[in-house]
Amino acid sequence: MELATLRFVESLLSAIAVGLLLLPRLIEEDGKRFNKQIAAAAVLRLLFGFGLIIATARNIIPAQRPLDWPTLSQFVTGTVIGRAWVATQILAAIFAAAALLRLRISNLWLDRASLGLGLLVLAVVSVTGHAVDDSLPIYTQLSFPFHTLAGLTWIGGLLGLVYWMLTGRDKPPEVAWRIAERWSLVAKGAMLVVLISGLVIAWETVGLFGFMLATPYGRLLSLKLLLLCGALLLALSLARYLTLPHSKKRFDLAWYAKIGGFEAGCAVALLFLAGWIATITPAAHENNVYWPLPFRFTYAGTWGLKVIPWLDPTWNWGVAALAFAALAALAWFVPQLRQWRRLATPVGGAAALLCGLVSVSVQAYPETYTDPPIPYVAASVKRGFETYQANCIPCHGVTGEANGPMAKALAVPPADLTAPHVATHTLGDIFHWLTYGGQSGVMPPFADVTSEDERWDLINYLTVLSNSNQSRFLGPKGVIQWLVAPNFAIDDPKDEIVDVEKLRGVPTLVSFARCKADDPAFAEKTASLTAAAETTAAMGAHHVTVYFGECPADPRAYLTSHPDAVELTYSIINHYLDEPVVNEIPEGHFLIDRSGYVRARFRHFGADDGNLSSLKAQIALTAKEPVVYVSPHQH
Repeated sequence: MELATLRFVESLLSAIAVGLLLLPRLIEEDGKRFNKQIAAAAVLRLLFGFGLIIATARNIIPAQRPLDWPTLSQFVTGTVIGRAWVATQILAAIFAAAALLRLRISNLWLDRASLGLGLLVLAVVSVTGHAVDDSLPIYTQLSFPFHTLAGLTWIGGLLGLVYWMLTGRDKPPEVAWRIAERWSLVAKGAMLVVLISGLVIAWETVGLFGFMLATPYGRLLSLKLLLLCGALLLALSLARYLTLPHSKKRFDLAWYAKIGGFEAGCAVALLFLAGWIATITPAAHENNVYWPLPFRFTYAGTWGLKVIPWLDPTWNWGVAALAFAALAALAWFVPQLRQWRRLATPVGGAAALLCGLVSVSVQAYPETYTDPPIPYVAASVKRGFETYQANCIPCHGVTGEANGPMAKALAVPPADLTAPHVATHTLGDIFHWLTYGGQSGVMPPFADVTSEDERWDLINYLTVLSNSNQSRFLGPKGVIQWLVAPNFAIDDPKDEIVDVEKLRGVPTLVSFARCKADDPAFAEKTASLTAAAETTAAMGAHHVTVYFGECPADPRAYLTSHPDAVELTYSIINHYLDEPVVNEIPEGHFLIDRSGYVRARFRHFGADDGNLSSLKAQIALTAKEPVVYVSPHQH
């Protein structure tokens, strides 16, 4: 809270100084009466900046380590946040010097230079927060300074306008109307930038729409949006007032200042929340996820299932929504019904909205949006496979297709874990059912027989298993990006690459083979593996090999640290419609694109089967595609 308060005060002081500089410039007014306030705000912002770096260091450096001068100096000079703070403080010092100089010198160019410096100070407010995260895309990092510049300019200008109105009662009504009208144009532009940049930032920092309520970051952001809506409604009333015919000649300063004060109050509260948000973990990286509602909205889990319409409540609620919407429209447009439209239209519209939301609602739990603490890696999939073998086969069967020996005796058939409907549930939903029992009451809870980590391992296994039904479409012809390749550790003689994820940015071929010299097809398989190695090298792709037996080694290939776990994981993906799942892959090659998706699969590279040509074409194609960030929530 201390860090959030310091960020709030620092930002507010900068905004006030810039607002008082900006307002007189809109009407070419002499703003000398604001000079002392501007100088005081600029100097205080500089001083509070020193407190901010101390609070930031204390928030990051372990509590058991004393925050003495050498430690603080090392933090300032040796971290990205520290160096960014130095740059912002230098800029703030120059701005404070210019503000103090204006107390002695009255010069138009000095005023303009001070305003420009102030705007730069506003823009760099964000560089000591989440904007320093270099893992974010460049467009998101650039959105932060634009967001803070536009937002703080709006807040500072709004505060400056209210102050101008309260202290400008001797000004002619036309002057007050003109400054309000010109400020309105500036505010509209600033709000447009805030909304666009805010959407870009939220796209990367929130992750899922559900995280707006399921995480501390998201809940603060939701409250921030509510305050923004309140401020925009007040701003709309001010803008409408300026369009009234009598407003220019009989401008009501007291009313305008009062409404503007309410808007400024929303803006200042919003700024405090923004400072708080900048000090906590973004929702997309949050592990403390708690969903507060007993339902959630999902198209994939309702309409996307393509159920028989007249047998499903989803369809009934949707029809009701359309019926209420039609009634509301009739009440509004049909002349004979217009006498009831003031009541019937809003009631019908509200009923249509409620029924529409119910039609896309499914049951939810506190864990619904919890992200797995166990990484989506082959070793976890193998552990999950072992947990599945020990607990789930009697009902769900060896392949997960609801064909276990006990399946027919159950009152409610077990779920087919390879069916498409599995993807409509969140991983948190599945974790809840594994912990507390299934929705139907037939599946028992497994909290007493498995640990929490074992249940998350099982979910990683089920994630791969549920894709096995679709993986039959994998072949030499590339598919769209839908299957995230499970990560696994690899051995690198240079110790530069630790896992497959580090190979992203370049297409990667993962080859599996089991070779025996006495096998009649040994020579043919050797030729296939050699062709795969030569082709990947010629095309500039990475090559990872998981070979057992006497297969020819590729000297340029990466080797996996846990070949058994990797082979088991990819044997599930290797499942064909007419073949059972086996734990061994005689031969198989999987092409992973630059973003980490499995895009193509090859059984063998023969002399005349055309697979080598397909491999070259797919590597060339995926090498040109842009890198798409694979969200950890996407699996």
